[in-house]
Amino acid sequence: MMSPLDELINKRRSVRKYKADVPPEEWINSMIRCAVMAPSPTNSQPVRFIKISSPEIRNNLHQAMADGRQRLLQSAMTSSTPNKLKNRINIYWRFSKFMFDAPLLFAVGVVSPTQGTSGKLHQAGINKKVSRGDTDLNITAGLALKGFLLKGEELGLGTCILTAPFNFTRDIEKILGIKDIVIKCFVTIGFPDEKPFTPVRKNITDIYSEI
Repeated sequence: MMSPLDELINKRRSVRKYKADVPPEEWINSMIRCAVMAPSPTNSQPVRFIKISSPEIRNNLHQAMADGRQRLLQSAMTSSTPNKLKNRINIYWRFSKFMFDAPLLFAVGVVSPTQGTSGKLHQAGINKKVSRGDTDLNITAGLALKGFLLKGEELGLGTCILTAPFNFTRDIEKILGIKDIVIKCFVTIGFPDEKPFTPVRKNITDIYSEI
């Protein structure tokens, strides 16, 4: 028998088609509160959620991505498999452009936390430099997003994480007018207007081992 948490995790899907209604702000706040509870290195809490409400910023981002798509399509013509590359670029575009039709669009990023233990040991000259900082931040962002998305699912909202836009433009922070935050992904939110199919998942034996 599945617990309520089991059911919540099992039914969550990536939603790309939404109704026009905008979710209440208090619902979004409750999702943010769940994200805040994610563990982070030395409790640095580096994850930031930025709601993109400005029509001008949305339009600038959309235009930058559209320009990037055209640039990639032109570059693909010089490759050894132009049609294959062009198809892949267009697939990424289709899985990105819906974000501008979503009722709510968020950029999710991280700030660099205070130097952790590995950095302090390297600074003291008693250990080699370990390039784990970005990995730690990515893990922390993922954990925050998990709480954020599951709370949305509990409230009856659909969500989708997007990283495909980074294929079209690398100037995300500049376009958004953001400083001191590195954007890791986008998230769309709204009331679902579709029922995505259930994808095939791996068995426990495929991902779990003992040594």
